[in-house]
Parts: sequence; structure tokens; C-alpha cells
Amino acid sequence: MRHRLLLRPGRIGTLELKHRILMGAMHLGIEGRRESLPQLKAFYEERVRGGAALIVTGNVAVLPEGGGHGMFCLTEPDHREQLAELAGAVRSAGGRLALQLTHRGRYASSKETGLAPLAPSPIASRLTKETPEEMSLADIARVKEAFADGAAFAASAGFDAIEIMGSEGYLLNEFVSPLTNRRTDEYGGDPKARMRLPLEVVACIRERVGADFPIVFRMSGDDCMEGSTTREETLELAHRLERSGVDALNVGIGWHESSIPTVGAIVPSGAFAHIAAAVREVVSIPIIGANRIHTPEVAERLLARGDMDFIAPARPWLADPSFANKIAEGDREGLNVCVSCNQVCLDHSMGHPPKPVGCLVNPRAGNESQPVRPADEPLDVAVVGGGVAGLQAAKTAAERGHRVTLFEAEGRLGGQFGLASRIPGKEVFSETIRYFQVSLQRLGVTVRLNASPGEDELRKFDRVVMATGVQPYVADALEGADLPHVCTYADLLSGARPFGTNIVIVGGGGIGCDVAHYIAESLKLRPDVREFFEERGSPAERPSAVRITLVSRSERVAKGVGPTSRWVLLGELKRRGVQILKGYRVQAITAEGVWVESDADKRLLEADQVVLCTGQRSRTDLADALRERIRFDTVGGASEAAELNAARAIRQAHEVAARI
Repeated sequence: MRHRLLLRPGRIGTLELKHRILMGAMHLGIEGRRESLPQLKAFYEERVRGGAALIVTGNVAVLPEGGGHGMFCLTEPDHREQLAELAGAVRSAGGRLALQLTHRGRYASSKETGLAPLAPSPIASRLTKETPEEMSLADIARVKEAFADGAAFAASAGFDAIEIMGSEGYLLNEFVSPLTNRRTDEYGGDPKARMRLPLEVVACIRERVGADFPIVFRMSGDDCMEGSTTREETLELAHRLERSGVDALNVGIGWHESSIPTVGAIVPSGAFAHIAAAVREVVSIPIIGANRIHTPEVAERLLARGDMDFIAPARPWLADPSFANKIAEGDREGLNVCVSCNQVCLDHSMGHPPKPVGCLVNPRAGNESQPVRPADEPLDVAVVGGGVAGLQAAKTAAERGHRVTLFEAEGRLGGQFGLASRIPGKEVFSETIRYFQVSLQRLGVTVRLNASPGEDELRKFDRVVMATGVQPYVADALEGADLPHVCTYADLLSGARPFGTNIVIVGGGGIGCDVAHYIAESLKLRPDVREFFEERGSPAERPSAVRITLVSRSERVAKGVGPTSRWVLLGELKRRGVQILKGYRVQAITAEGVWVESDADKRLLEADQVVLCTGQRSRTDLADALRERIRFDTVGGASEAAELNAARAIRQAHEVAARI
């Protein structure tokens, strides 16, 4: 499919762009470290080669108290030198680079900066657990000068544009919102006064850089915070920003404190496009959209509908550095789609302390300075197991020139990842399996399904990689685990078992919570069915309710789920009416239900179905049988089943195959 609108040339001020696919701002968590600059350059250069029309850097702090770990700060001379080198590298590669100027305000942490955070008013942040100091008029003047100086630096250092960060609850957004701006001077009070600082920042920048240097303002289209800026105020701000000299508006969504998910896979694709469209109606400058626009078909539809003029996704470029080129070539099958898991990107960049950013589905993300070398000598390589670890091992080995055969005991590829694709919000995992299948086919990998190789067959290969994965763990001591109404999560997710009406899920980790979410979501009426009846004045309801109880040994449910996703998952369980028992141990399963016990209580949970989510164990039967007779490498769940982690499995498989 060709995407006509996405591929049209576009313009932001004086900046002519070859198409409408930009790369939005994101951090790698290595910014500011001189020794990591080659890695940062390689990351951007690969995205230039991948077709990005314009790349926006991650946050660059204009002042020290508005920055943090893993960030450039423009008051550091060496950081300026590194940024100039980065801009030069992107330009030499044929790309365009915009510098994002930021002050994090009350979202900055004194633990990271060593300085007290500053904000419009001294209102505590739930994100940092700190109360900022109220900015004086001198502080405000210093901020305006810092933004203007940062823009002047960008223009002189070879950047093609700047983007002013005025969204996501950072300083300029804080001034606009009545939740964080309680000032009584000329910068607070009515909406016009609250808009004053961002408008003055733009005016100062325009005065400093002249009329021709492109300015993008990332504004908050919706803070997703009750009592914050109204839609009318937001549209008025957009109108005023245009008049102040902004060349384009990048419409951001939500604060870090918002109770509404904005970036997780649970959010429907293109869910916030109507907000960008509302802004587009009141201005004549280009509108850029980003949130939850991860596939070319969604992006093309939003442009065709007139919701925006450019797209600027970020994480999809982590998943596939050739995101734009594949769209231009119509290679949808070959696109490695971002699954919005947040595990190696947002969970890392927002960690305490932050970790270097990567990507679950692309183990090379953030490691582009270490290219995978062709093999010195092509070998015959067997990969045993078709889960994501095995698929990645086969792909990397084949890319290096080896002759690869992949054996999978089941009739389908994907393993645990395939089961996970049944979970609400994780349906996109099937895209990853599709991507691997297409990649292996193009690389000439021989794939043998329903095949379990033995010793004689594996001896024909020069190297063997064991990626046999995991299977559900059920403790031998668990009384009643073999009763007919008991099943494992794999039985349920594979469709081998129907649902009961009184369901107890044993295990409160990530898998147990996912299974509870899956059951609850599966049992509700489909949206199209509900809408059909509601439009005709006859609301439809399910005839009977199903009770779901989750039993967790730990007081912390979903313990292994990343921080940017855990709160969303728990919120979904609460919204769906899942009952959660924390701190309870399962004593026995009987025909009537499950006996559970805490330090202070013992009770029977009646159940007609019990689902065991009590962990996994590595599948090692084949490896154990061959360990003394055949040399092999073990990757993924077959290597380590504890705290099963797809990102770790894929990365490990890639690294092992890169050494063969």
C-alpha cells in the first residue's frame, strides 16, 4: 500500500521537508556523556538513513535546575560542543535535526540536579515527591533569556530548527495550567496572564534568531488532568502562539501525573488525533501529531481526515530505524512495529536512576555504533525453538550469512509471545511474530514446524542454539492441582479451556494479572454490539456476571510489571471488577474451590475454575539429554525462566548469534 499523503513534501516555516514523517523527541539515557557521543551519533545517523524527514532531539535543558540525569544542559560548554558535533553528524548523513529546548520545572528532581526545582507556584509534584520553589520575576527573566540563548546556539551550531517543550507538564505548561500556577502577579490569574510566559519565550526567541529560523512549539493539547487548562483556553493559546511567530505546533497529550494512559498499548491507535484536529481548526500553521501513531495505515488515515499535517512518532523509530523508508517503499510486511510495551524505553528513561534506552523488539536500538559483522565463514546453524528468542537468533545468524534451520515443536511460531498476544493491549505482539516470519523468509531460513530434532539430526549442524523456552510451573506439593477444573494460564490463553463463571486465579505476578485482564475483557460485550443496541434505545447487558478473584502471595501485585505500565494494568483490573486478595498463600484446591491462608485469616474461595499462574520453568529435556554429546548455546527462557523477560531473551539471542 502506498501512502500518498504521508509522502508529500511539506514545509515548516522556511524548512522544506521531503515528506511528512518526522522522528519525535526521545531520550537514550546516554546524553551528555562524552564517551557515549559516538553511540548517540550512530543512533541518529541510522534514522537519517532510514528516511526521517526531520529528527527532534530529546530534552535539552536550558538551565541546570530544569534538567536531570541523562540530559544535555546548555550551560555546560562540553555539552554544547557535543550537540554541535551531533548536528554536524546528522547533516553530513543528509538529515535534518531540531533541538528541543526544555525546562522541566516541578518535574525536575533535586536528587538529579543538586538544585531546588523551580515552578510557577510551590505545589508538590506526585512524580518527584518534592515541592518546588516559587519562581521570582528574576527567575522568570533568566528562563526567558536561557530559552532565547538556546535557540541562538541551535541556529549557530547547525541545527535546522528548534522545538520548545511546552507540554507534558513541564515548566511552560505549568505556567499555563491553573493547577500549578496560583500566582497573583502578571504571570498568574486569568488565562491570558497564565499564557504570558510561553508567549514571551517565543517572542524572545524570534527576536534573537530572526524571522527565518524555524520554531516548533510542543503544546499540550490536553493535560488529562481534572481542573487543568480548558479546551477553550488551549485553542486560544494555539492561536496566540501562531501570532507570536511559531511555525508549527506539535500537539502533546497528558502529564506524567495523569490518571489517563497516553502511551501504553491499551490506548487505541490514533486515540488523541481529534485533539490535534481541534487545534488545527484554529490555526493556519502546520500541526504535528505523535501519540499512538505507530503504523502507516493509521498515520495516512489521520492525514486524510485532516487531523494533522505531519506525524512525529518516537518509539516506532526505536523498533525500526527504517520506519519512513519502509513506508515509502510500501513494505508494510517488513516493518518492525513498536508494541508500546515501554519496558526498555520509558521504563528505562524514567527510572531512578535512568538506564540507557533500548527496544524490546529491536535489540540493536541504542547499540548502532556496534554493527553486526558478517561471519568469517558461513556455517550450518540449527535453532531449536520458535519463540521470540529462537526467532531472533535465527534472524541474526542468517543476517550474518549463516545457513540457518529453525525447528519448532508446535504448529506455529511465537511461543509465549503468541500467548501474550491474546492479552488486551498486547494484540500488537502478533505484529512482532509476523515481522520475524517475514524476515526469516526473506533471509532464506528453513523453518520446520511440528519438528523436534534428535541427536542424529543436530549433529549435522556446525552450531546449535537451544531456544526451547518455558512451560508453566506447577508445584508438586500443591494439593488438587490435577483436578479437572484446574488449568494453567497456557491452557486458557491457547483456547484449550472455556471460561468458568466463578474463577480463581492463583498467582499475582504479571502473568496472573494479564490473565485476569484477558478473562474480564473477553467476557464483556463487544463495543460494536453495545453500540448497535444503544443507538436503537435498547442497552444490551450480559445475562450473567462472572466473578474473578486473583490471589497474590505478595502484598505487591503485578510486581514484575514495569512502572509505566503497572498502574495502567491495575487500573484496568479495578475497572473490570476483579477482586484481589493480597498476602494470601494457597493451601489446597478442592472440588469446591481454593483454600487460602494469610497470617490472620483462612478461607475457602468457591470456584468452578482455577487458573494457575504460578511461574514458569525452562524446557530443558532436550538440552539435558544432549548436554554431554553436542555443543550448543542456550538462550531465552530455556536459559533463565525466572521473571520471564522477552526483552532480555531477544537481546541475549541476538548477542549469541552475533558471536557465531
